Amino acid sequence: MNTNTLKSFARDARKMFLSGVENRLSYWGFDLKTGKCTETLEPIPGGYLFRGDIGDGERVPQLWQRLRQRVRDAQTARDIIEEAAYSWFNRLMAIRILEKNGYISPTLSFAEGSTIPLILQNARLGQHDVRNRVEQAQLQQYLQDDKDEQAFALLLRHLCNQNPLIQKVFGRLDDFTEILLPDNLLAQKGILQHINNAAISDEDFQQVELIGWLYQFYIADKKDEVFAGFKKNQKARAEDIPAATQIFTPQWIVRYMVENTIGRIWLDQNPDSALKDGMKYLVAPPNPEGEQTNNQLTINNIQSLKLLDPACGSGHILVEGFELLFKMYDEEGYSKREAAKNILQYNLFGLDIDTRAAQLAQFAVLLKAAQLSDKNILNADILPHIYAMPAPYDFSDDQIQTFWGDAPAPLGRAGEGLEELKAALTTLQQGQNIGSALIVSLSQAARAHIQARLDELTSRPLSFMEEAVLQRIKPFIDVLLVLSDRFEAIAANPPYMGASSMNLELKEFVTKNYPLSKNDLFAVFMEVCSNLLLKDARYGMINQHSWMFLGSFEELRRKVINNQQIENILHLGPRTFDEISGEVVQSTAFVIKN
Repeated sequence: MNTNTLKSFARDARKMFLSGVENRLSYWGFDLKTGKCTETLEPIPGGYLFRGDIGDGERVPQLWQRLRQRVRDAQTARDIIEEAAYSWFNRLMAIRILEKNGYISPTLSFAEGSTIPLILQNARLGQHDVRNRVEQAQLQQYLQDDKDEQAFALLLRHLCNQNPLIQKVFGRLDDFTEILLPDNLLAQKGILQHINNAAISDEDFQQVELIGWLYQFYIADKKDEVFAGFKKNQKARAEDIPAATQIFTPQWIVRYMVENTIGRIWLDQNPDSALKDGMKYLVAPPNPEGEQTNNQLTINNIQSLKLLDPACGSGHILVEGFELLFKMYDEEGYSKREAAKNILQYNLFGLDIDTRAAQLAQFAVLLKAAQLSDKNILNADILPHIYAMPAPYDFSDDQIQTFWGDAPAPLGRAGEGLEELKAALTTLQQGQNIGSALIVSLSQAARAHIQARLDELTSRPLSFMEEAVLQRIKPFIDVLLVLSDRFEAIAANPPYMGASSMNLELKEFVTKNYPLSKNDLFAVFMEVCSNLLLKDARYGMINQHSWMFLGSFEELRRKVINNQQIENILHLGPRTFDEISGEVVQSTAFVIKN
């Protein structure tokens, strides 16, 4: 995979999408320098009146109002441009990957001898699946009037909302992102021509990690902007942390961490397993016989071997974890489809502060599942347990009570369990800033009730109130169930951010809750991983080597030495990551047993 070519492709794509979204935001009446709206939009039957013209789309007035509420100043305008541009980049690249792998019919590819996408060419021939009568009439009118951009945009929005995989991973287009779709997708030297060029080879499209590389290179310029701000003593806003801390982990290091955590646990339970020969980066224990008899983690069945990545980014570690777990299921005699389904349901967990990264991680893991089993799993009603930290929301007591329902004693309506849930939801208000370092406390009884209640509400018909509450609270419940669980294995490339670059809320939180590791987030995540592990479980990590030497981390080292076991460690030094040059960042990778 030519990463230099991918880097140029992703960076150029970002500029195109940003420019296209900026133009749409300006069209809708927003001053990009101030964020002020200088136009008005009037709803009319079947559409709207704007800038003296009548437009189609009954939903547009509602979406425009949501956009107006979000854009408050120049900074929020820039954030929305970034968010919408990336959302459309994600969807279009996901569609491109699906079509290049044969999971959907050719869509964005050009018809032979033209620059017309096949989805539009087929629509001209009457071959489309738009069934809504209003949309059908709009599409026919666009085609008759040779309004190719509008026709293509309608077909693209329809695909995003109707394709099971795109919809469940990236969500329905039910916000202002829909009206910020760039309107020059079909232009000469435009977005679609860029996507269809030969920068990404057919071989690259077969690689599941392609989406991760595109993610990293897409945000590279944003990362440079954030670090330029650090040099001016600017602090990282919650919105900036993903770009500042994301980096794609080299494949061999991912394998090292995965093979020496879940791989080692599997071999402890199955010492004669043939999988050992394929674990190229497995580090043999110094005393194999003793290792197999002392302080072992007991795994009753393969479904109970859970792997967590608490800062999963685009899912590279989880994809590797899926592949090794799949081999374990095969060794146990499971069919390919059952193995893939079980891994998604029981074995893999991931969290990230960046919604877009979590979506890409889900997408990558599902692609790996389809690659190893069959493509029908992409249409199954199942997603891996990979979640983004939810946006802050102030739940009312009635909403929390509606979710909680009637719990058995001692968790009744006035019981402690309900108060535990309220406290956990309050804690998660800082999720997009603090991430997996949040500390969620739930008793076993409360957690069991929350899990049972979630299972109930997602498996039966709901009242209007229950449906509204579930839609709002489920992103919080998913995350708190992960943070309140304990895992057999963790593998992570944590965020790197020194205390001097942290915003005030983040710095105060880690100072209070992680005093031994507060000087950098990578060290904080060493404690996070330890807290999320079962006894005798393992975590693998790559981070900066400063925790091994600096006096400011002396107490952290003492805690590790006195309470845990460093099973193996690789002192890698500088240039572990191709994207980080120089001697400043020196890396170490290690596996620690709790």
